[in-house]
Amino acid sequence: MNSPLSLQRERRLQAAYLCVALLASALAFVMWANRERVPGLQRLERLTLDSQFGWRGPIRQAAPMLIVSIDDATLQSLGTIAPDRAQVAKVIERLSAGGARVIAMDTLFLQPARPSPASDDVLAAAMHRAGNVLIPFALPESDVRGASTEVPGWMLDETFTRIKGDAGGPNAPLKPQRAVPPIEKLARAAVALGHVTVKPEPDGAVRFDLPGLVLDGELYPSMALRIAALAQGVDWKDVQFEAGRQVVAGPLHIPLDLQSRQWLDYYGPGGTIDTISFLDVLQGKIPGARFKNRIVLIGTVALGSGDTVPSPFDARLPGVERLATVVDNILGFRVLEHPAWGQVAELIALLVLSLLAVCLVAMLRPLVSLLLLAGIVALIASGLQWLLVAQQQFLSPTFPLLALAMATLGALMLRNSAEQARRRRAMNALRASEQRYALALQGAKDGMWDWDIASGEVYFSDRWMRLMRLSDDQARDMNAWTLQLDIAGRQQFEDALAEHLAGRSQQLNHVLNFRQGGGEVWLLVRGVATRDSAAKPLRMAGSLTDISQERQLQHQITFDALHDRLTGLPNRAAFLERLAQVFTGSSAAVPQAGVVLVDIDAFRALNEGQGTAAGDSVLHELGRRLRTRDGQPLNVARLGADRFGLLFTVPLGAGGVDETRLANWVLAQMRQPFQVGLTSQVLTCSIGWAHASQGLTSPEELMSAAEMALAHAKAHRRGHIHVFDPAEMLVENSRRWLKENIALALERDEFRLYYQPLVRLKDRQLLGFEALIRWPHPTRGMVMPGDFIPFAEESGQIVELGRWTLQEVARQLVRWDALGFTGEIAVNLSGMQFTEGDLEADARAMLAVLGGIDPHRIKLEVTESMAMSNPQRTALVLQTLATLGFKISIDDFGTGYSSLAYLHRFPFDTLKIDRSFVMRLASGREAVEIVRTIVGLALALDKQVLAEGVEEESQAQLLQELGVHIGQGWLFAKALPVDQAQALFAAPPRAGIAQERQSSMQT
Repeated sequence: MNSPLSLQRERRLQAAYLCVALLASALAFVMWANRERVPGLQRLERLTLDSQFGWRGPIRQAAPMLIVSIDDATLQSLGTIAPDRAQVAKVIERLSAGGARVIAMDTLFLQPARPSPASDDVLAAAMHRAGNVLIPFALPESDVRGASTEVPGWMLDETFTRIKGDAGGPNAPLKPQRAVPPIEKLARAAVALGHVTVKPEPDGAVRFDLPGLVLDGELYPSMALRIAALAQGVDWKDVQFEAGRQVVAGPLHIPLDLQSRQWLDYYGPGGTIDTISFLDVLQGKIPGARFKNRIVLIGTVALGSGDTVPSPFDARLPGVERLATVVDNILGFRVLEHPAWGQVAELIALLVLSLLAVCLVAMLRPLVSLLLLAGIVALIASGLQWLLVAQQQFLSPTFPLLALAMATLGALMLRNSAEQARRRRAMNALRASEQRYALALQGAKDGMWDWDIASGEVYFSDRWMRLMRLSDDQARDMNAWTLQLDIAGRQQFEDALAEHLAGRSQQLNHVLNFRQGGGEVWLLVRGVATRDSAAKPLRMAGSLTDISQERQLQHQITFDALHDRLTGLPNRAAFLERLAQVFTGSSAAVPQAGVVLVDIDAFRALNEGQGTAAGDSVLHELGRRLRTRDGQPLNVARLGADRFGLLFTVPLGAGGVDETRLANWVLAQMRQPFQVGLTSQVLTCSIGWAHASQGLTSPEELMSAAEMALAHAKAHRRGHIHVFDPAEMLVENSRRWLKENIALALERDEFRLYYQPLVRLKDRQLLGFEALIRWPHPTRGMVMPGDFIPFAEESGQIVELGRWTLQEVARQLVRWDALGFTGEIAVNLSGMQFTEGDLEADARAMLAVLGGIDPHRIKLEVTESMAMSNPQRTALVLQTLATLGFKISIDDFGTGYSSLAYLHRFPFDTLKIDRSFVMRLASGREAVEIVRTIVGLALALDKQVLAEGVEEESQAQLLQELGVHIGQGWLFAKALPVDQAQALFAAPPRAGIAQERQSSMQT
């Protein structure tokens, strides 16, 4: 039979197992509830759905879909980066003649056609004749080029007219702020419009479509929904949108989740949907019967288009195939559904699987329980896969399985701990008899006592009476224990004795404390009672040990741990503890507490000049002066070698000054002379102080603010007082964030180079690019150079950043050279790379990366002002770089007041006219004459001239007339990511630059 104690332990263990299960369920529930707000959790949940698609494998399309793809071969044959709209019109006519049921174009026609606007009329006429052509528009969340805050009136005809529920509520996955409509001429020629706006998830994948988006109170349908409705011949006015439930379009019932999202059932990698080439249709190579009764989507699949999304099957699925998949889902009744009961099922599984895992681990052997749990997981996976394949429904097992894993691990750890506890109890039981036998011997070492409880007789050894400071007459019975104690001590001893006699403690273990002979006595009482079969105490014996020295030592250690030995003042730990007590003990949200920090100026010089004894005397005297004020003690502590701190608890008065003016009083104490050796000296100190009412809500923030104020006082005005300014902390936090994150970004390879084209003005031919650094931070988004480059210059991190930039430019040139790029890449140098770095070593490292590529294709840019800051050294370094084969460019020329006597000593190839002169070309003659002078100087020196900041065609024409060779600016293209820049030299230069400019304006 188990003893009551064993039963109690078993109940505690069962309760612990239950707590493990509930804790695992709670943790999994917290992650489940926050999965849409935490990208990592959302990605983890989506991985299970992606895995299910992979297990299922690709499947064939269900509806008569056909993609007319604008692929790389088409663009290469047409010689442009996009087909002419007249060519698109011709393709529409061929599709319509072949009997296509619906024709949809996955292209945003945002601007009139260039250079021939008449092609818009041709396209509109073709669309009108076909009568079944749809085109898209966009509803972005943020402002983009081409977006409008006012929705054109003709777009209102494209909205839902039958709506149930609130589709634009707070849980809407995307909330448009602007409209990006097509040009009106094409919009009116189309049979219908639909938006193509998507919401990528944190990993970039698009796992759902948005059938309805709300802007300015109107609900706009998706392109896919309009295509499907038109293909089924459904009158758009009869289509009903039921928010959070479904869309009904005639025979089509599209299930929606609670956020009105349509989940996508991807069929396979790119090419799964039936696809033909745009060029083949344009050239009439495809028989018209191929289009009969087909739903045709026209879109770009070229690699350089950038219109791709990751999917479970394909990391670069073309956007038009994603749209075709959505339409096929709707028409083929294959829309993936997250059923309304799914969330309830997931929550039930969180709890049930945790409890099941804990029960199996607690009841069975570990190996058996793990095998059973593995079988349960496999069964769940099979059931979910059947649900996906057979019913087009999906549930997420991620968080229930996480709950199961956490519960299993916790239960195994708890079981192991319980087993160890059982073994320890068994060992303790074996030692019990030995401990009882040794009890008398332990008592004999100190005072020994023995009490016959039944008779009341008690024996005290001589050592016991000496320790208790009692005579034989006083030590007659158990009352002798309390003769030396005060009332509270007597009650505490009697309670401890009664507790043991009642069986509620295994041993009497109590400390007696009393004062005698001017000293304090601490005695440790130990005792154990023997009992009969009914647990009634019969006899009790034990020992008495003098622990006074140990207690005094503990007190001294405690005092030393919280006090400074030299001054006797509290130390930093005690000061911080007192400060924390003020915050926790205050009933106000922010206590009226302040901290004054004092730092002796030139204290190290005093120690080194007159010895540490003199320094110690100053510290001791200052500590004495700061202890009291007008007879009242102050909260003062020595915080460091020559630093003191004072805590005050008064509110700030008018003007932000504390009512006691404690900092001014401390400064007055310092101005009194100190006796240093045989001389009297006046020392100064720097004082910084802060108050909690300055927006400081914790002891740590208050101390940091005071230390920041003290640092400011020492750095700017020694011997004075500086009050904390909250703006200083904001600046310091920003600087600290930049310093830490620039270093992390270099480690994690977060920086990217964008490339702005350099164009020959005479014929607009692409000559190369300038590499410009960008920082796409994972949480703050794009951090522009103006926000981090100045700090990197100040902190010295620009040297490492510049070294990375040079290496990346060399690597990019190698990659582009293999693709046929023959131009050059320019890259900026920082002044600190000349003074703090080793440019020659960095340049030679670039040569190693370039291999056999001519280094003359890399142009190193140095600003005029930087070059003239130390012209002799600059000339020497530039000569070395030029000798290694690199080109040199003088940047921002005309703004640095350079001396012509030095200019000819710089081995430069290009003079770069600053954008400020280019911007003023149209405002007067002065800027024109400056540019003319710079061009004349360059021509005299046989150098190239490059103008940056060219944004208007008139500027480009005038610069060309003035003799400028090369232009750079938004007229030609903005700074582009690598893939977009690469598309420029992959196409004919003139067309590439023009099309890129058009693309920049559209997006």
